Amino acid sequence: MNAESSNRSWLRDFHGGYLLERYTLTLVRGLSPQEFLDRIGADPTGDYGGFEAFAARDREFQEDQTDWGDFMFVGVTRVQGKDADWVLALEINGGIEIQTDCMKDATRGTRAVSHFRSPNAMTLFSWWEDGELRTRFEGAQQREGTTPDELVDLMLHVGFDFERSICDLEEYVALADVLTGVHVTASMLENGTYSTGIVEVPAQDWPSVIVDLTDAHGARTYAEIPHPAHDQR
Repeated sequence: MNAESSNRSWLRDFHGGYLLERYTLTLVRGLSPQEFLDRIGADPTGDYGGFEAFAARDREFQEDQTDWGDFMFVGVTRVQGKDADWVLALEINGGIEIQTDCMKDATRGTRAVSHFRSPNAMTLFSWWEDGELRTRFEGAQQREGTTPDELVDLMLHVGFDFERSICDLEEYVALADVLTGVHVTASMLENGTYSTGIVEVPAQDWPSVIVDLTDAHGARTYAEIPHPAHDQR
C-alpha cells in the first residue's frame, strides 16, 4: 500500500469498525439527495442529523424486516468535490447498487462510483457513467463492464496490487477519491444530514432450477426444472 492509500484507513476504524460487517458507499455527481432518492425509486422516510441518528433508524428498519433483503434502507447527504457538488449515499446493511438496476437511472447524465463490503468480506468497486457500468471488480485482475481496463493506470497509481486476488478497502477509497474529487472523511459521515428512503429489491426471475446431486454410490441425478410461472408467459 502506498502513500496515496495509507491515509484513508479511517473507514476501518470508524465507530470501532461499525461499517466493516456490511456497507455500501456511493458517490453521485450533481444531484441533490432528493433527486438521487427519486431516481432509485426510494420511498422517502425522513431526514436524520448525524451518523448515530441514521444508524439508529437503520437498526429499527432491519429489526422490522421479516425477510432480510426484500427492502434496502439508504441515507443520502450532500458532499463537496473539487469541481462539483456530489451526494454520498450510505447503506449500513444494504447493496442497492449490486442488487437492483436502479443505477442505470441514477447515473443518467452523470458519474457515480460505489464500493461495497459484505459480511463474508467480499468487496466490490463499481464505476458508472451516464447509465453505463464502465468497470466493476473485486480483485484487481477480475474486471468487467464496458471499459474494464480504463482504470488500470489509476489503480496502479493509488496502490492496487494486481498479484493479489482481493483488494483492501483503503485502495477502494483512494480510487473513489481520484475518480470523484471527493475526499470522503469520517467527519463527513459523522456530521452529515441524511435524507433517507426505502428501496424494494425486485424478486429474482428464475426461468428454471438446476438439480444436480450425487448419491453415496456415485450415481448422479441432473435435471433442469422449468419455473411454472415463467412457462406461462
